[in-house]
Amino acid sequence: MPSHYDPQRNPNKDNAIAPKRKGKMKLIIIPLVAVLIAIAAFVMWPSNISRQEAQNIAIAHVGGGNASRGDFDFENLQRVWSVEVFYDDLVHEVYVNRRTGEVVRVEVGRWD
Repeated sequence: MPSHYDPQRNPNKDNAIAPKRKGKMKLIIIPLVAVLIAIAAFVMWPSNISRQEAQNIAIAHVGGGNASRGDFDFENLQRVWSVEVFYDDLVHEVYVNRRTGEVVRVEVGRWD
């Protein structure tokens, strides 16, 4: 028995469990998981255009040359192949849409 008695003290309140907040956490976690799944599906979705097809499209768009690589990239929220084409002492960075095969953008620079 405590040596000091406090009439204002409620022993039942001291042992009370903290209120549960699981309901509020569900409101945050469920939409967050849904967004992460959607992003993963967008990034991992297979493309219709292969790397070789993207290189052929890029070479045809430039008008000739040699394609050195085809890398996965994003351009204006589109999944694209980034293909470097060397032609006429210039490097053409051609971005080909992975779903449709259309050329999204081309950057031209000097090849040193």
